[in-house]
Amino acid sequence: MTNSLNLENKLDIYQRMLQIRTSELKMCELFKKGEIVGHMLPCLGQEAIPSTLAEVYATDDYLVTAHRGGGHYMAKGCDFNAMWAELYGRATGITKGRGGQIHLMDMSHYAITGNAIVGQHWGIATGAGFVARKKGKMVVAVGGEGSTNRGIFHESLNMAAVQKLPILYVVEFNNNQMFSHSDETTAGTRIATRAVAYDIPGATVDGNDPDAIYAKAMEFAEHIKSGKGPCLLECITGKWTDSVSNAREVPEILEKIKSPEFDPITRFEVKLREEGILTNALEKECKDRAEELLQAALTFAQNSPKPNPTDGIDEVYSQPVAA
Repeated sequence: MTNSLNLENKLDIYQRMLQIRTSELKMCELFKKGEIVGHMLPCLGQEAIPSTLAEVYATDDYLVTAHRGGGHYMAKGCDFNAMWAELYGRATGITKGRGGQIHLMDMSHYAITGNAIVGQHWGIATGAGFVARKKGKMVVAVGGEGSTNRGIFHESLNMAAVQKLPILYVVEFNNNQMFSHSDETTAGTRIATRAVAYDIPGATVDGNDPDAIYAKAMEFAEHIKSGKGPCLLECITGKWTDSVSNAREVPEILEKIKSPEFDPITRFEVKLREEGILTNALEKECKDRAEELLQAALTFAQNSPKPNPTDGIDEVYSQPVAA
């Protein structure tokens, strides 16, 4: 097992990043036009993390995220058409139009990539760790730094460490919670140092650099899959906006995180060109592919039927409700 990306890995990551960026930009655009509604949390600016982690976990490993899970949903290869049908609130949506963007999940791909309750996904992922241990699989749990201040984050790491559960905890540190900066809410300099309290490996990497993410994530995955217990990986990144309905666009922050020196896609394109991998023709091919996938998903979603209101309580309870 190598901790370096090969050419095929890099192009796969690049294609995923483009698909996520293209899709999330369209999501914001359509929301502003009033074509889709609901609470939506884009991962614009954070595309390198989900795109790279998809090269680390196996297709049948478990993936659990919280807010901004759309990128992880796409990167794991979940049903893209059904995701867009969900955004349109259609019956063909991944949760039949009931959950919306922050409740995305595709159990056929072992993915629960959304949770509206801040921090609760850490506990869900830890529970999944017991199942993964029995099956010889791994769990990848991903969330923002704001959720690491919840008690369940610490309870989850403690239990996972004691039980040596096969879980890679990943923190997407974008330094902006919905209404505050991390220095206003979070003690300590780095989230990764909290691993010391539970005697598990922890590390901080550049979350906008696929090579850096992959190297450390693969090292931790080897540790986890050898039965040594969980690890904590902190990825430093940035987000373009809080949500599509609450855009806190501070000019100086946006100028930094959208700059060629910080933006994960622009940086990766420069690196791929320097390595002789990316050409103008290949870049166009990849971007055209991302646009084709999006247009196909939009057509599917827009032509899908709306839910029948009389089906509102179907598949809500574990046992049917008697009339």
